[in-house]
Amino acid sequence: MNIVIVDDHLLFADALALTLAARIPGCKVTQYGAPQQLLAVGDALASAELLIVDVAMPELDGLSLLRILGSALKRLRVILCSGALDAATVEKAQYLDIDGFVDKGEAVETFVAAVSGVMAGQPFFSDSYRLLAEQAAPLPLKLSRQQAAILALLQQGQSNKEIARSLDVSLNTVKTHMRLLFDKLDVPNRTACLEKARSLGLI
Repeated sequence: MNIVIVDDHLLFADALALTLAARIPGCKVTQYGAPQQLLAVGDALASAELLIVDVAMPELDGLSLLRILGSALKRLRVILCSGALDAATVEKAQYLDIDGFVDKGEAVETFVAAVSGVMAGQPFFSDSYRLLAEQAAPLPLKLSRQQAAILALLQQGQSNKEIARSLDVSLNTVKTHMRLLFDKLDVPNRTACLEKARSLGLI
């Protein structure tokens, strides 16, 4: 099992990597201390089966990273983790196809069980997440992973050409998804798109 961890809390990430490698037979763990480090490596997820991402990181948070990765996540399982969860984070996470959430305050055995369960196709969500998810308002709409990726890159201020390079797709593909995104949000341009997305809690 190949696991990639993206977390700027290095002591936590080191401890988690050592624990998973020791407790799960055949487990190989690769660590990145920031989302930018992962994105800088073109094939960082080529052999990965599970991606574990911290929510709160400087400059680029875990949820934005998942949006940017977009369709690259289709073949991966994804677990979010955090030591400070709030309702806004849960609402945003519900727009993404994640397979689990583990509170950083959980016992080591819980992390191991979460990883094993998720890799066996069984979602795992800590009680703190489930409680906030039950209280969250119903999702008004859901974006495709490609649309979410484009929205995240729009938020970073990238042009259509830069988005195409970031996602390794054609400029026409970006324009098509951009039009679909504008139609879904019922907006005429980029500025209105970002404003509407913020008001809906999409970013």
